[in-house]
Amino acid sequence: MRKCLFVAVCFAFVLVSARSHLVCADGTASAKSDQPKIYRGPYLQCATTESIAIVWRTSTDIDPVVRYGVSPDNLEFELQGDQIIRRMSVDVAAVSDAPIARANLLYDEPLGLGADRSPNDRDPSTRPGTRQYEAFATGLAIGTRYYYGVYDGDELLAGADAEHHFQTLPKTDEATDLRLWVVGDSGTGGSDQKLVFQAMREFSASSRIPDYFLHVGDMAYGDGADEEFQSNFFDIYQSTLRNTVCWPAMGNHEGHTSRGISQFGPYYDAYIVPTASEAGGVSSGTEAYYSFDIGRTHFICLDSHDLDRSPNGAMAQWLMSDLEVVQADWLIAFWHHPPYTKGSHDSDREQQLVEMRTFIMPLLEAAGVDLVLAGHSHIYERSMLIDGAYDTPTVAEGVVVDDGDGNPSGDGPYRKSAGLQPHNGTVAIVAGHGGGGVSRKGTMPIMREIVVENGSLIIDLHEDTLTGTMIDRSGNKRDQFQIIKRGVVEHSPISNPWQPKHDLSQITEHVVTWDSSFEGRLPPKWQLLDDRAGRMSIERRAGTPYYQAVVTAAEGNLIAIYDGIDGPINECQVYLEFVRSEAPAGLVLGWQDANNYCSLHIDQTTERALFYVVRGGERKALSDRKIDVDFSEPLKIELEPVNQIVEVQINDEIEYTVNLDQPLKAGRLGIEAERGAKIRFAGFTIEKARP
Repeated sequence: MRKCLFVAVCFAFVLVSARSHLVCADGTASAKSDQPKIYRGPYLQCATTESIAIVWRTSTDIDPVVRYGVSPDNLEFELQGDQIIRRMSVDVAAVSDAPIARANLLYDEPLGLGADRSPNDRDPSTRPGTRQYEAFATGLAIGTRYYYGVYDGDELLAGADAEHHFQTLPKTDEATDLRLWVVGDSGTGGSDQKLVFQAMREFSASSRIPDYFLHVGDMAYGDGADEEFQSNFFDIYQSTLRNTVCWPAMGNHEGHTSRGISQFGPYYDAYIVPTASEAGGVSSGTEAYYSFDIGRTHFICLDSHDLDRSPNGAMAQWLMSDLEVVQADWLIAFWHHPPYTKGSHDSDREQQLVEMRTFIMPLLEAAGVDLVLAGHSHIYERSMLIDGAYDTPTVAEGVVVDDGDGNPSGDGPYRKSAGLQPHNGTVAIVAGHGGGGVSRKGTMPIMREIVVENGSLIIDLHEDTLTGTMIDRSGNKRDQFQIIKRGVVEHSPISNPWQPKHDLSQITEHVVTWDSSFEGRLPPKWQLLDDRAGRMSIERRAGTPYYQAVVTAAEGNLIAIYDGIDGPINECQVYLEFVRSEAPAGLVLGWQDANNYCSLHIDQTTERALFYVVRGGERKALSDRKIDVDFSEPLKIELEPVNQIVEVQINDEIEYTVNLDQPLKAGRLGIEAERGAKIRFAGFTIEKARP
C-alpha cells in the first residue's frame, strides 16, 4: 500500500504552492453538469489473499462509499470514512478547510521543471478539480470473487453489476492456475493500440478472460502526463481495469514526469503496488520495484529506467534478498528495458539494456527464473531456452540450452526441473509491440520467434505447464510455446545452436553510408534546396576508414534533403558534430516542401535544442530546451514521431517529448544548417514504418 507520510501541510503552504488553475469557490473545476461524476475508473489495484484497493476519480466532491459482496444483488459489506483515502489536486487542497497530508496531494509539476517547458508542451500536472479515492477492502476470504459498486452516499455511480468484480489472490501453497495478459509500449491512444486490445478481448472471450494484467511500461505517451494516462490508458482499457488488477512497470515515457527515487509523479499517483510484503516476497519499501505471489508463482517487477542497476545498488540488493526466500514453483520477472533485442532498440548498444543483462540476469538465473518479460523495443521477440547470456554483444553459442521452437505442435515444449533450480533455462520475451510503431534493426541470435507486428502476449499457467501465445492486432496466433517443469531435467549449453536467419526483407532500418567514390561531392539521392547557400560533400573521417558528410552554410540557410525514403517513419537518427558554432543546425523531418516541414535545431552557442514547425512558409517554435552536452564530441540525435508527438533523444541521456499542433505528415528527411554553421554528420539512420 502507499506510504502515507502524515505530515500536515497548512492551508497557506498549499495555497502558495498551488498553480493558478481556474476553479470554483468550492474548489471544483468548471465542468458541465451532465458530465459523469467519475472520470477515471473505478479500477483495481494491489490485490492480496485478503485485501484489494479500489480506485476512482471525480471532478466534484462526493460522499464516497464502496459496497461489495459475493453477489452483485447482495452487496452486504461497506467501505466509507477512514477506510477510503482521499487525495486531491493542489487547487482543491488550496481551498480545503482542513490540513492536507503531503502524501495526499496529487502530482503538480514542480516550478523548476515547469519553467523549462515550452508553451506548446502539455502540462503534466493533475487535472484541476480532481479528487482521487482509494478504498481498501480488508479481511476478505482467500481466492474469492466479490462484486462491488461505487456510490456517492446512496447514489450509485458505477458498478453493482456483473462486470464490476474483483478476486482475492489464492493461497500461496495452491498450485497455480491463471491467465495473464502482457502488453508493453501501448500508450499511444492510436488505432493500433485499440486493435491490439480488441484482439485480446475477442481471443479471450472464446476461452478465458485474463485474471491479471501485466504492463511492461510506456503506457502513457509521450511524457506520462496525467492527461496522457487518462486518454491513452484508463479510457482505453477501462472495460478490463474495472475487474482485473494491472501490475505495472515504469517505462521511459512515464519517466519523463515520474521519478523512481522519490516515487513522485503521475505514474505513482495512478498505481498502488505492494511495498511491505503484503502480497508475498520481501518488503521493498518502495513502489519503484516490488514482488508478489499468485499461488505458487512468484513475480518480481523492477525499475530499469532511472534507478541504480548495479549489483551494489539498493534495487539489486533487495532483489537478492527477495530471491533468497522464494518458495514457489514458478518465477517470472518483468521490467521495461529488455536485456535482449534488435527491434527498435539494440541491447548491445544501450546502457540500460546492457546493464539489465549484465547485472540483473545473473541474479535471476541463479535463482531459477523461468520467464523474463520486457518492452521498450517495438517488436515481439521470444528467445529459445537460454542460460548465461550476459556478454556484449550477445551471441547464441554456448548460452542456448534448448534450441527447439518450444511449440507443443512443433519441436515440443521446453522442459525444466520441477521447482526453482539454478541455471535451468530461461525464456526472455520482448512484448513492446502493444501500440507503437514496430520496427527491426537486426537479428538477435538467441531469438526463436521474431514478429514485426503489433500485438500482445497471453500467458496461461496451469500447475506444471506454462503456455505463451502471441496474438497480433488482427487476432491471429503468431507464436506459441510451452515450458513444462516436471521431474529432474539437466541441460548443457549447445556449442552450435540453431539461429534465426537475418532476413533483409524484415529489416526496417535503413542506414545511409558512403565510400571513397563519393568523396568531395554531393552524394546521390541528396539534393540541396538552394546550392547558392552553401555546399554538402563527403569526406573521410580522419584516422578512420569511415566517411562522413560535411555541410557548410556560408551564404544562407542550407537544407539538404534525402530522397532515398519518402513515407511514414518510426524513427530517424544522426550523429552530428559542430565544426563552427556560429549558428544552429539539425535534423529535418516530415518534409513536404520548403514551406512545410519540421526540424530540430541544436544551438551550440546557447546550448539549447529548438523544435520548429514550418507551415505555409511561417516558422514557429514548438519547443525550446536547455541541453547539457559535450559539444566537443558528436551528438547522437534521435527523433521518434508517434501520432501527434515527437520524442527527442540526445546522447541517450536527454529525453523529452514535443507536442505537435497537428499530426506529422509523412515526408522526407534531411539536414538543415543556418547561415554561418558548419557541421559534419554520419550514421544517418531511418526506421521505416511497417505498412
